[in-house]
Amino acid sequence: MTFQERIKDILSNRLILIFLFVIGLIAKLILFSIKTGDFVGFLQPWLDFIHSHGYFHSLEYGFYDYTPSYIYILILIAKTGLNPLFLIKLVSIFFEYVAAFYIGKIAALKIKSTNIVLISLAVIPLIPTVILNSSYLSQCDSIYASFVVGSAYYLLKKKQLTSVIFLGVAFAFKMQAVMLLPFFFVMMLKNNIRWYYFLIIPLIFFLSLLPAWFFGRSLTDLFSVYISQADHYHFLTLNFPNLYIWISNVYYEPVKLGGIVFTFFFTLISGLWISSKKFNFSYENWIQLAFLSSIIIPFILPGMHERYMYLGDLLGVLYYLALRKNIHLSIGILVVSLYSYIRCSRFNDILPMWPAFFVYLSVIILTTIDFFKSLNHESEPME
Repeated sequence: MTFQERIKDILSNRLILIFLFVIGLIAKLILFSIKTGDFVGFLQPWLDFIHSHGYFHSLEYGFYDYTPSYIYILILIAKTGLNPLFLIKLVSIFFEYVAAFYIGKIAALKIKSTNIVLISLAVIPLIPTVILNSSYLSQCDSIYASFVVGSAYYLLKKKQLTSVIFLGVAFAFKMQAVMLLPFFFVMMLKNNIRWYYFLIIPLIFFLSLLPAWFFGRSLTDLFSVYISQADHYHFLTLNFPNLYIWISNVYYEPVKLGGIVFTFFFTLISGLWISSKKFNFSYENWIQLAFLSSIIIPFILPGMHERYMYLGDLLGVLYYLALRKNIHLSIGILVVSLYSYIRCSRFNDILPMWPAFFVYLSVIILTTIDFFKSLNHESEPME
């Protein structure tokens, strides 16, 4: 029996799935009381400011560097009077399971099994980086990621309006929603989504700013939040093994601009090429493209942090669950992502970036080859 056959056998056993589900919950509970620098240095001061400035009235001030959407959640948490550390982690963990649900639903479009959503609910929250993100670091990447994955699901179900609404909500939480831009761009070029639906995204973003504007913060500040975020850390890469580990930070300004321009034209040109009529997309191709989008964009875009592979981690699991092949690609991207998290610690000085870079590059190359090989075969219809 091959390794992949063993994995399939394990994931078909409901008792094992229940065991994995429980192990995931236990792992999260063990980490629940831990306060890291992310909480102590950012979230706790924000909560203190919210308390001392009248909860929603605190929105008048620019004391945070996130979008207001997440600050609204922090305000509600502050108003409960309960342990904010626990509540922050609970919110993020809840959205882990939302993301896992949609990963399972996407896989279920191809794999006709009652177990497939249960498998996703057991496996996704057990990914080491997913556990570390929410339960250890108190981060909230699961929120935007769950809406992005939900958006992809509804688009594959041909529910265009719902898909774009989900994508708009994702963007209102974090700019990292753009990691799947090539996937949505090709979907548009292949007439699977009308171009004008994307106008809903800035509308949703604007609506998400209204409460903060109502309480006194200027629209100029609110609209520039993502520009401020991008200019906060002047590093070409922060513990993330992409192209920029080979370039000195001395050249930050010109390289950053060049990297953004390159990413734009790469997305534009590659999207136009692969959406040409000679390529007929199957369900498999869309999953491959979504996974490729989530790993290529952070590879070529400057200013990436260790957490910016979050969507890639989720879609790496989807890649195997839906296509049932190339598990080494899914594992490879999870290893790269975990390595980045580990480097963001006291191990930073002793772990070089180059091993993760070459694993990362190998995953991109092999996934790209698999993608174009499958494009040459006859497309199977979407059910």
